Amino acid sequence: MEIPAKLPFSKRRLRPRVVLSYIFDYVILIACVIGFWILDSIEPFHQHFSLTNISLQYPYAVHERIPIAYALCISGAFPLVLIIVYTLFLDGLFSHHKPQDPISGKRKLRGPWRWKDRLWEMNCGILGLLLSQGFAFVITQVLKNACGKPRPDLIDRCQPRPGSADLTPYGLSNSTICTGEAALIKDGFRSWPSGHSSSSFAGLFYTSLWLGGKLHIMDNRGESWKTLLVMVPILAATLVAVSRIMDARHHPFDVITGSLLGVVCAIVSYHQYFPPLAEAWRKGRAYPIRTWGSEPAHPVHGKMDSESEGTAPLRDLDSNRLNFRGLREPSESPNLPVSAASGYGGNPYAPSAYHRRSHDHDPDGNWSSSEDDVGNGYEMQQGYARTANPATRGYSPPFDTNTAYASQTQVSPAGIHRPPEVVVSRSDRGRRSSDVQVGHA
Repeated sequence: MEIPAKLPFSKRRLRPRVVLSYIFDYVILIACVIGFWILDSIEPFHQHFSLTNISLQYPYAVHERIPIAYALCISGAFPLVLIIVYTLFLDGLFSHHKPQDPISGKRKLRGPWRWKDRLWEMNCGILGLLLSQGFAFVITQVLKNACGKPRPDLIDRCQPRPGSADLTPYGLSNSTICTGEAALIKDGFRSWPSGHSSSSFAGLFYTSLWLGGKLHIMDNRGESWKTLLVMVPILAATLVAVSRIMDARHHPFDVITGSLLGVVCAIVSYHQYFPPLAEAWRKGRAYPIRTWGSEPAHPVHGKMDSESEGTAPLRDLDSNRLNFRGLREPSESPNLPVSAASGYGGNPYAPSAYHRRSHDHDPDGNWSSSEDDVGNGYEMQQGYARTANPATRGYSPPFDTNTAYASQTQVSPAGIHRPPEVVVSRSDRGRRSSDVQVGHA
């Protein structure tokens, strides 16, 4: 079997190692499904219990409020449909940077993204969702079998033999006294953690992260309607988890820990394919195709790895100019580094390679993280930048120009920080020379 040399939606030729890495992602997902069914067939550990324990004497609910099929539709099918519809049809519809058609001169209704961009975003979004759900199901099932904690309705499932009682003194009963249906008893020892809770939060909390990135909710603009949309999936996941307590299928501790497990799986899976929400200037665009043999990109030392970053600025000089301390044009800021004062994307750490290749990929100047060999900086909006802080050796994203930190250092070609040159006007030089002459006199 020959390994394909490129992705179906990109002209870029890839090394077999890159293609295999993404195939391996789907293999892991298939392994998670197989592993779940194997774990589900294993008999869990049976903890001892007391027949007088009132927390285990709840009645068995024949009809659940949210059966597992409904839970999978809520936490799996709904996010899947949302990702597909948004990336293929809605992404870029409300963009402020819609390119113009070179023939008619009209702006493209669907924004700057090409089909290859949309397919790549959909691929990464679905991979992250399935990875989150797969991890949650497998980890939950492993813990259920290993712990064997009784459900709140275990005694009703068990149907103890007449005359059964706890061993004395201070003894506990076990599953040998049960006369109920074997499948119900087996499932009765799988209370911790809650599978409904972990899977619902794994899918819906991931959806909230994905939506938050696409809506760039952390752009310091405080648009509450975006926060409301992002919170809806979390509310739905919470209601699914609470229904397990209402049906007496789980103890509150099982639901809480299961929810936290789902949250952790969602966060880990999301950050495998998408940047953090705090980096709002990236607008939730997926990471580019994987590369190896290069250092991870980080702007702390004033440089960026061109191979590991594939996003690019949408060229709009008017909206991308930085406004440091009321300066309206980059030329009016002689004390700022050229890259920081430049209106080209507003990225003070983009090397020359980023600028040379910004529009080599498409006549319309659009970029595709699925095909670029060399990265092109960040996708920026007005006021979005990363500025170096020499005191903390870190960075701060000044989204608001009123709070922007103007860097006081420049980066020399050798990578050594030096203070900016002091710009002195001709009149000042004249006054200073006259002062020097008077001093010598």
